[in-house]
Amino acid sequence: MTSSEKLRVGEAIIDLLTREYELATVFGIPGVHNIELFRGLHRSGIRVVAPRHEQGAGFMADGWSIATGKPGVCALISGPGLTNAITPIAQAFHDSRPMLVLASTTPTNALGKKFGPLHDLDDQSAVVRTVTAFSETVIDPTQLPHLIERAWNVFTSSRPRPVHIAIPTDVLEQFVEPFTRVTIQSSPPRPNEADVQRAAQLLAGARRPMIIVGGGAVKAGEALARIAIAIDSPIVLTGNAKGVVPSSHPLCAGSSLVIPRVQDEIEQSDVVLVAGSELSDADLYNGGRALNFSGKVIRIDIDAEQMQRRTSPEISLHGDSLVALQALDQELIRLGVSSANSGSARATNLRMSARAGVRQDLLPWIDAMEQIIPEETTVALDSTQLAYAVHTVMACDTPRSWLAPFGFGTLGCALPMAIGAAIADSTKPVLAIVGDGGWLFTVAEMAAAIDEGVDIVVVLWDNRGYAQIRESFDDVHAPRMGVDVSSHDPTAIARGFGWNAVDVNTIEAFSIVLAEAFEHRGAHFIRISVQ
Repeated sequence: MTSSEKLRVGEAIIDLLTREYELATVFGIPGVHNIELFRGLHRSGIRVVAPRHEQGAGFMADGWSIATGKPGVCALISGPGLTNAITPIAQAFHDSRPMLVLASTTPTNALGKKFGPLHDLDDQSAVVRTVTAFSETVIDPTQLPHLIERAWNVFTSSRPRPVHIAIPTDVLEQFVEPFTRVTIQSSPPRPNEADVQRAAQLLAGARRPMIIVGGGAVKAGEALARIAIAIDSPIVLTGNAKGVVPSSHPLCAGSSLVIPRVQDEIEQSDVVLVAGSELSDADLYNGGRALNFSGKVIRIDIDAEQMQRRTSPEISLHGDSLVALQALDQELIRLGVSSANSGSARATNLRMSARAGVRQDLLPWIDAMEQIIPEETTVALDSTQLAYAVHTVMACDTPRSWLAPFGFGTLGCALPMAIGAAIADSTKPVLAIVGDGGWLFTVAEMAAAIDEGVDIVVVLWDNRGYAQIRESFDDVHAPRMGVDVSSHDPTAIARGFGWNAVDVNTIEAFSIVLAEAFEHRGAHFIRISVQ
C-alpha cells in the first residue's frame, strides 16, 4: 500500500470517530499545529464549528453535550489552544459531563526539552490531568484506537468526565493504515439485588420521605416519578437535574436545594433517597455545611467513591441511576406500595418557600419570561443575579434543556453553551440569560452565532458591573474595587456583530420585544437596563 492509499494520523483519528463512534459535530479553531485534524474533518464532511476563542469551543461542546447526551468534541491547537479551553473542561469535569479534547502538542523531538518551541508546555497532559478522567500524550499512533475506546467507556460506563488526548505535530503527520476500533468490553455497574430490596422496604415504610435528584439521574425521570408517586414523596432537583422530572409534576419541588426551608425539610425527613448527586456545596450554598440528615439515607451513584462523601448512607446502591431506579421501582410495585403522606402539599410548600427565598424584585421579570417563552425552550444561564433567581423558580418540563453551570461558577458560559445547544437541535427555541459583566468574557462568540446561523435570544441583565460581587464587598464592609465596570453600549456592540438588538427598562416593553424575538428567526439581543 502506497502512502497515498493511507491516511495521515490526524485523518485516521477523525475517520475512526466518524465511522465507529457516530461523530457528527466538532468545535475548534484551526491552527498550524492541528491542520491534520482539520484535514480529517474536511474529509469526513461532518459539521465543524469555529468559535472565536477556544474557551468558546469548550463551552459550545459542553452545551451540545447537555442537549444531546453525547460527548462534545473539541479539536484544539497545542499550548494556548488547550490552556484557553481549561475553564470549560473543568466545568464539564465538575458537573460530570463527557467531553473529548483532541489537541496537538509539541513535536516528539522537543517534548519536555525546555528549549522553547512554539506553543510549548513542559507537560501538556499534566496541565489538565486534574480536570479529566485521563490525559495522555500519544507518541505511538497505534495507541490511539485503544485510548479512544477507553474514553468512550468513561463516557458511557462510568461517571462521565472529560478526556484529553495530545498528539505531537509530527505524529499527526505520519501515514498509517485506517484505524480499526479496539473493543474493550465495559458496562455500568449494577446495584446488588438484595440492597435494592432493602431500599424498597425502607422507602415503603417511610412516613415523611424525600427524594433528591442530581444530574447523574438525567435519564431516569419516568422511574423517579413512579417511585415518588408510590411513596408520595416530594422531589427536589439539583441544577443539573432540572427538567428530569417536570416542574408541572405535583410532587416536584423544583431546583430549590439552596433554600434553607427546603434543607430543613430534607433534614427532618425519616428516609431520603439521593440519586445521582454529590450533594455539592454549589447545590446547597449553605457555607459548606453538609446536610445533617436525621433520617436514613439511600444513595444511588455510579461513582463508588461518592457514596460516603457528605453522608453515611444506610443503603448504598452502586450503579447507573437509571438501572438502579428502575429496579427500585419494580421492587416497590412487587411490594404493592401505595402511600399517602401529603407529598404534593409538602412539594407545594417547598415551591412557595423557593419563590419567597429569591429577590422579590426579580420575580416580575421571571414571570414575564415564563408567560412568553415557547414550550421546550432550552435555557442557558450565566452567573448573574437574574439567572440565580431564574434557576431557583422558573419552571422546566424537559430534560437536557437547562444549562446552568453553577457548580464551577464561571462567568461567560451561557452564550457559547446556548450556541452549542442551538447547533445540537435547531428546532428548539434557545434563551440565554447573561449579565453585563460575564457576557464580556465570551462576547466574541456573538460573531460565531451569526456565522453558524443559529436562532437564539439573549437577555442581558445590565446592572453596570459585577453587582453580586459589589454586594459581597458591602456585606463585609470592604471598600469596593473593580466591581463598577461597564461595557458602555452593549446594544451597539450586539448590532455590530449583526444581531437584532434592543434596549428595554420596563417589564411591559420587555414582554413585547421578547415575544417578537421568539416569533422571528435569527439572533436577538435584549438588554434590560437596571437603574
